[in-house]
Amino acid sequence: MSEEDFIQVAKLGKTVGLKGFLRLHNFSDFSKQFKKDSSFFIDKGRKKLIIKSYNHTNSSILFEGYESIERAQELVNTILYQSIETTRKTCKLNKDEFFYFDILGCKILFQEQFLGKVSNILEIGNSFLFEIETDKEFLVKNYPKVFFIPYLDKFVSKIDIDKKNIFCTQDAFLILENS
Repeated sequence: MSEEDFIQVAKLGKTVGLKGFLRLHNFSDFSKQFKKDSSFFIDKGRKKLIIKSYNHTNSSILFEGYESIERAQELVNTILYQSIETTRKTCKLNKDEFFYFDILGCKILFQEQFLGKVSNILEIGNSFLFEIETDKEFLVKNYPKVFFIPYLDKFVSKIDIDKKNIFCTQDAFLILENS
């Protein structure tokens, strides 16, 4: 697998206690993936770690082979990765939910007109903003290089992950026009 096949899911913080536990800072919406015998990767997929124990109450985690404070300190500030394939298998989505890695790179379309591509997703309170890199056709007309569309029904009418297309409403198009 290449580096592109992995996503960041957490960061390991300082040690907790004397037995090798570390604070886990979860970047994902799927805390249930952190359980005994689950494996994660460091060094962009080059080294595997297996969970020996995870305490959901205080978000502390212990890995096999790192059962002492000295060994655990080697992992402080390390990023944990998971393969996209494993994420798809183990993290279940509800209806009309998507993985962020599936949204990134999607084309934004309004009435079949290509407006740009999703370059980032920002979490704002309880909702999300799609950051869109404007298509060059609009750039030559002095539109901004980047604009934002809220991920709300008022602005997004349909998402087709298989074709990597997001269809937006006229309200979303007006955001670009008025930027």
